[in-house]
Amino acid sequence: MKRVMVALVMIASLGGSAVLAQPREELVERTLAIVGGRAVTLADATTAQALSLIPEAADLNVAIEQLVERALVLREVDRYAPPEPPAQAIDDKLAEIRGRLSDAQIAAVLAAGGFTEARLRAWIRDDLRIASYLDQRFAATADLSLEKAAPELRERLSAERRASLIADWVADLRRRTPIVELWKR
Repeated sequence: MKRVMVALVMIASLGGSAVLAQPREELVERTLAIVGGRAVTLADATTAQALSLIPEAADLNVAIEQLVERALVLREVDRYAPPEPPAQAIDDKLAEIRGRLSDAQIAAVLAAGGFTEARLRAWIRDDLRIASYLDQRFAATADLSLEKAAPELRERLSAERRASLIADWVADLRRRTPIVELWKR
C-alpha cells in the first residue's frame, strides 16, 4: 500500500505528465532475425546496403538473407579463429568505401544505422576474416581432370565448384543453427 501511495505522490508531483504524455512513435531498432543468438537488425541491413558491404543486395529481402548467411558463417569463423587481418587490409577496404561515397554521405549512413566508424571497421574486419576462412577451407576445389582446359575455363569452373561447395556448407550451417526469422512472419 505504501508503494502505491509513493507512486501516486510522484505522479501528482509531476502534474500527471508522466502518465498523460503522448508516446512518440519512433522505431529504435527492429530485429529481423536471430541467428544462433546473434541479432540481425533492420539498421544492419540498410547500412550494409547503403555502404555496399554485401554483394548484389539491391532488394532488402536479399540483403536480409545475405546477412543471415553472413551471421551463420561468422559464427563458424569465430569457432576456428582465423588469423587477424592486417590493419592495412581494413584501411584499404575502408578506402574503397570512401572512394564510392563522400565523408558526409558515409557519416550520414553510419548515423542513420547507429554505426560508428569503429563498428564499420569491425564489420570490415569480420568480412576479411570470413574471406580468409573460406579461402582456407575451400582452397582445393579445382577438378584435376581440367588441367588441360583453358585457364579461363578452369578458373570459371573452379569458382563455380567453390560457390557450390560454400552454398552446400551454408545450407548445412542453417540446419545446425537455430535461426528465428522474424521478418518473414
